[in-house]
Amino acid sequence: MKNITKIKALVLFTVFATFTACDTVDFGDTNISPNAPTKASTALLLTNVERSVAGYTTQTLPNLYAQYISEGQYPESSQYQDQNFSYSGVYGILTEIKRIVELNTNDETKTDAAANGPNANQIAAASLLRVYYLKYSVERWGMMPYTEALEGLANPYPKFDGQVDIYKALIGEIDAALALITAGDISGDYLFDGKMATWAKFGNTMKMIMALNLSRADAATGAAKFNEALGNTISSNAENLVYPFLSDDANDNAWQDRFQTRVDYLISDTFANALIGAGTSTAPQDPRLPKMAATAKDTPTEYVGAPYGAQNTALNSYSFITSDIIYDGSRDMPIFTYAQVLFSRAEAAALGWTTETAATLYTQGIQASMEQWGVAAADIATYVAAKPYVNSSSIAYEKWVSMFLQGYDSWTDWRRMKAHGYEKPLTPPAVILGGATGVPNRHAYATNTANLNKDNYDAAIAVQGADDLNTVLEMFK
Repeated sequence: MKNITKIKALVLFTVFATFTACDTVDFGDTNISPNAPTKASTALLLTNVERSVAGYTTQTLPNLYAQYISEGQYPESSQYQDQNFSYSGVYGILTEIKRIVELNTNDETKTDAAANGPNANQIAAASLLRVYYLKYSVERWGMMPYTEALEGLANPYPKFDGQVDIYKALIGEIDAALALITAGDISGDYLFDGKMATWAKFGNTMKMIMALNLSRADAATGAAKFNEALGNTISSNAENLVYPFLSDDANDNAWQDRFQTRVDYLISDTFANALIGAGTSTAPQDPRLPKMAATAKDTPTEYVGAPYGAQNTALNSYSFITSDIIYDGSRDMPIFTYAQVLFSRAEAAALGWTTETAATLYTQGIQASMEQWGVAAADIATYVAAKPYVNSSSIAYEKWVSMFLQGYDSWTDWRRMKAHGYEKPLTPPAVILGGATGVPNRHAYATNTANLNKDNYDAAIAVQGADDLNTVLEMFK
């Protein structure tokens, strides 16, 4: 059934890509194609909006920051050369999301839109995706246009709102979206097969994770919102939220695409050595390493991490990411996982936010992560016995391992845990570029931002700090 749904989604996406929307201008029948749709389809818009989730699940840069991977011949990204990034693409996605909401609320279009499912449910799904994209944006850049964004020519120079203010407002948007959900599936949704129960779990899981990210900046709000989500998130590995890639090049896993053209990414020595632990390079202590990485080609019984931040040209001397990720275009990649939820609950318990037991949730988190990666029960028991819970640093380490290749969430967690003082220690590379002084704390705005919106850009920098990789964001202080 899942494969059929994926095929249908690909057909929808192909159809959407074939036609482009234009402004309604009356040029008579000469401007009407008998083969083109005359009304915007909310199902096709949703399909297109969801397409961008793929890139968030396969990003390389935050996985380099978290030191899961090292680079080969060209190590500049792991040396933090990349500094300036544009958020314009995000606002392009948000514009399409805004259109879905408008079509489902406008009296002239909402009846037609309802052919793709209850209007309220389409609005809820679109709104939760809006939060998803903005969540990662404010975690990357900090202050951004929010309250005055997407006003077009009515306000071409929007102000930048505070990171924590936006973040709390986004959690409010999640609450509003969850309150809209009613009975009835929606069309055009290939993420969750149109099932609103899954959308509700997605919203609550995202809410829980975001609430924990407020643990430094606004612990009271964070604790309250965390407890609201508790009990309503994904609750097993079977409910892990993933992006469903296809083997077809139109929607396949970006990891496979990368390794079709050039071998650039290896398992880092930071990650490999941590998982080898008290074991050996041939028999790692952590049984997840053989599930996440391949042995080195030159020494086919050994797991060998490539020096992080260095130029690694002897590729066959090191371990690659497991082949069922980098050579399987249809390999699903995680959005949020059950292990991530359990470790978040463990940390919240350690912070005193809940009445749950941190040690119990810590052990359950390890087990969920191991099972997610297909580790045998006996190996799980051996590892758990050797890794008892001690304190929040135990949670931080195991969560870091469990979120292998989960990019932006891993980087965000590391920065927040660093603010608390119990993060997994990461050593910056010997060579650092881009003006960085260590593992990046944020991304700088695009180089033209100061010219396009100078007054508001200057105001943001005056509040937030220098526009570089080093400024610690409000949420991570």
